[in-house]
Amino acid sequence: MLDPDRRNAAEPAGIVAHSHPKAQRWVPVVVTVIAAILVMGVLYVASDLFVPIVIAALAYLTLRPLVTRICQYGLHQTMASVLVITAIFSVLAVIVTLLYSPAQKWIEAAPESLITVREKFSAIAEPLTTIDRADETIDEATTPLQKGEPKLTVSYEKPSLIDETTVINQTGKWLAFIVAVAVLTFFMLSTGDDLLNRMLGVLPDHHSRENVLEKISDIQASVGRYLAQITAINTGLGVAVTIVMYLVGMPTPVLWGVLAALFNFIPYVGPLAATAVVFLAASGSFDTIAGSALAAVAFWLTTAVEGQLVTPAILGRTLRVGPVVVLLAVAFWGFLWGFPGVFLAVPLLIVLRKVLAGFEATHAFAVVLGEAERPHLDDDEALQEDKTIAEVV
Repeated sequence: MLDPDRRNAAEPAGIVAHSHPKAQRWVPVVVTVIAAILVMGVLYVASDLFVPIVIAALAYLTLRPLVTRICQYGLHQTMASVLVITAIFSVLAVIVTLLYSPAQKWIEAAPESLITVREKFSAIAEPLTTIDRADETIDEATTPLQKGEPKLTVSYEKPSLIDETTVINQTGKWLAFIVAVAVLTFFMLSTGDDLLNRMLGVLPDHHSRENVLEKISDIQASVGRYLAQITAINTGLGVAVTIVMYLVGMPTPVLWGVLAALFNFIPYVGPLAATAVVFLAASGSFDTIAGSALAAVAFWLTTAVEGQLVTPAILGRTLRVGPVVVLLAVAFWGFLWGFPGVFLAVPLLIVLRKVLAGFEATHAFAVVLGEAERPHLDDDEALQEDKTIAEVV
């Protein structure tokens, strides 16, 4: 017979033994959450380091097939990389040079455009009257109280959207950023294959190397295809918007075509933001609100036709993700990396989807992000994308 004291002493141990496996189930979840928070913190704090590296990596994935094709004509990989990088950045330099002066003029004229919008929409422009109220307050304060007293003259300067010191600092920062991206992209294109081969050589067997190489090739194909297709689409959109802006009489139509092409890299939100910019600029160029609205509506309709017809037809199989997921990705990377993160959101979403699809444990998350689901249902039970949940059930 077991001694009562020993039995009572053994009961807590039994309780702990039975509860210990339950506690162990939460350990991986807690560790995963802590690791995710730490990774996001590192990405946020070291954004100046990671953003150029990520842009260069995406450029490498996109331009590598082009470099490979050039090398087939007998040109060395280093020279082919130099040729591709020089051509791309030369085109960008020409575009920036041509559009810098018009863009600067529009930015300088933005306060006047705001005043014009206020005058045309006086009922909804109450926040924009702060400067005028300050003017009236100063005039009242400086008016002589008695006749014959000298009047104090106070001069003030209305705020401008452009600060020369800020512009100089930001210009130097962006130039350093562009140089860093160009150098990183060049070295990835010229020596990236050697680095990849060294990483594959560390793996234990041939099967593991083939598996990793297949996943990397899948990521490269998906990201490269998306970036190539969206760049071609946005270039065509820029040409179309330039023509439309010219027809409606908007000054510097090429500037608005480039604006449309750039902002269209930001899904859903980008075209709306560009439309607001066009409306603000048009308000300072047209005498009537009807002319400003016509320019903005023409701009929006052009981007809407592209977004509803062209992009789904070309990117339907490449993107395969709903608007909610895309907007969440834009908000997440925009929070971490600011404006560059907004542009990188969709390519990074595709990379994350392919990485998650490569592992059995995370494949379900990849399906949520747009990866094709593995067939496991009968034909009569398969979910149809064109049916609602009620119709499927």
